[in-house]
Amino acid sequence: MKLNGSQLQLFKAKARRLTTLIGRYRQAYTIQGALLKLSELASTISDMREFYPAIHKMVSELLHAENFYVVLYDTSTTQYQLQYFSDEKDQQYIKQVPSTAFSSGLTGYVTKTGKPLLCDKDQFNAMIARGDIQAQGSECTHWMGIPLWRDSQLIGVMAIQTYDSDYRYGDEELAMFLSIGGHTVTALDRVKSRELLELTVQERTQQLQLINQSLQKEIKERTNAERLQAALYEISELTASSRDMQSFYKAVHKVLSGLMSADNCYIALLNADQTKLTFPFYLDQYSPPARERPISRGFTEYVIRCAEARLINTDAAEQLAAEGEIRRGMADPLQRARLSSCWLGAPLMIDQRVIGVIAVQSYDNAYEYTEQELSILRFVSQHIGVAIQRKLAAEKQKQHQEELERKVFESTRELRQTNLFLRLQVEERKKAEQKLFYEANHDLLTGLANRQMFLEQLKRQFAIYKRQPDIGMALLFLDLDRFKLINDTLGHHIGDAFLIETSKRILSAVREHDLAARLGGDEFVVLLQNLQGEHDAEDVSQRIIEKVREPYYLEGQQVNSGVSIGIALMQSDYSNGEQLLRDADAAMYHAKALGRGRYAIFQDRMRDQMLRALGAE
Repeated sequence: MKLNGSQLQLFKAKARRLTTLIGRYRQAYTIQGALLKLSELASTISDMREFYPAIHKMVSELLHAENFYVVLYDTSTTQYQLQYFSDEKDQQYIKQVPSTAFSSGLTGYVTKTGKPLLCDKDQFNAMIARGDIQAQGSECTHWMGIPLWRDSQLIGVMAIQTYDSDYRYGDEELAMFLSIGGHTVTALDRVKSRELLELTVQERTQQLQLINQSLQKEIKERTNAERLQAALYEISELTASSRDMQSFYKAVHKVLSGLMSADNCYIALLNADQTKLTFPFYLDQYSPPARERPISRGFTEYVIRCAEARLINTDAAEQLAAEGEIRRGMADPLQRARLSSCWLGAPLMIDQRVIGVIAVQSYDNAYEYTEQELSILRFVSQHIGVAIQRKLAAEKQKQHQEELERKVFESTRELRQTNLFLRLQVEERKKAEQKLFYEANHDLLTGLANRQMFLEQLKRQFAIYKRQPDIGMALLFLDLDRFKLINDTLGHHIGDAFLIETSKRILSAVREHDLAARLGGDEFVVLLQNLQGEHDAEDVSQRIIEKVREPYYLEGQQVNSGVSIGIALMQSDYSNGEQLLRDADAAMYHAKALGRGRYAIFQDRMRDQMLRALGAE
């Protein structure tokens, strides 16, 4: 059938509409596929370093986009930040361009207008001539850029360009690019949120790991402290529990082995005139027991000369040998000894006098003792030295007693009777001497240490602090409230009972190794040792205040009192213990002035206030 003119025109119009609809359908289908890919990217990518290359790849599959870049814009600071750039000509050039340059180019123009832009070479030159933009980088033949919006706020620009003169972007490509750009912002926000979430999770995980490490460290430190305390108690008990010196030394070695590696261990003691070394205990995997030898230049003598614990590895030994401080191989001068790779020794001291050395050593190059083990041996050696001195004295006394008994047994019955009588006299005299010593050093009313004994202990602890300033020490000066009123009103026997009860409360509040004393009247002092910080002294003071604050029930009478406490913390600038006592006294008066029933830590201004008060009187 042949169509006439009008029918042919109608048919052609319908064909054109169908072609347009098919083109639009294909474009919609393509855009829908791109959006699905964007959604998939936003769901799978959590690192921004992977996001932009993936966007570039997706755009390149739809458009001519070998040259692609994304710039973000901060409206509050008007600053541009390049996020991604891929260009066949300007890849190196862009690294030298400051971010401010984007404001004067096509990117800045799109940002200012807030509208998409298609720009060919002629338009580009015309915009430069009008002053709308400035030329930057290599000249392209066609450029397409779109603004990126988050809600109603412009956040950046996404652009593609081509250097191919045969290719131009059109309205269809622009519409597709705009659709991709709008959904790119949504995907960008999702990826950034996931990246931020993962970063937050990582940071929180790291925080929890640090907290866990801190807790593990604290648990380890507490466990080590408990082990060390248990070891000290065990060493103290060995003096009475061990049968003889050899079993005593073996038991000490067992305790030490629980604290550190002590497979090779020895104890060396100085003889009476300090000219020779004896080795009552010597355990070594490569050497037989050491013989008695004259004082020379070994590790042991080096520690005796220094009177300090020392950790000596191979390098330190070579340096000491070069300086002439030591000579290697002193364990047995008659034969060549195997040299240790690491040696740890501490002096055994009694009354600030070195009586010997306890040492451990390792022959394994892969193992070295640490500073922590040095500190442990330094601390434990003090108690071991005291225990050895006590045990030696007990052994000497035991031998003397056995010798005396042997002579008594060999004598006649009359002499045995006489000896028995004499022994009884000796025991009575010893008891009398012990009683006199006790009475000379203790307050007869409360049983606490008296002023004389306290001052002697203060002097001794002061000397120890000067050698080892890391050992914390403090002095508490206590003054009881209302004692004179109680004594005068209720009688001296009630006052005495009050002081006795107060001393018991003080003892129940202080720690086992602290020294409490009565200086006279209602004045008490407490010497605190081995403090970790001033809060320890404050804790003890607060416990004493709470104990004394509780009501007293004395012979049917209820008595209430309180206590003011001055705290003087040991500092390096003190030259003697009396100064510490003086400052604690000044702090006590300051505490009373603040309202009684409290404590005060000494400050220099308190001494000045007391001096001014004395001057005013």
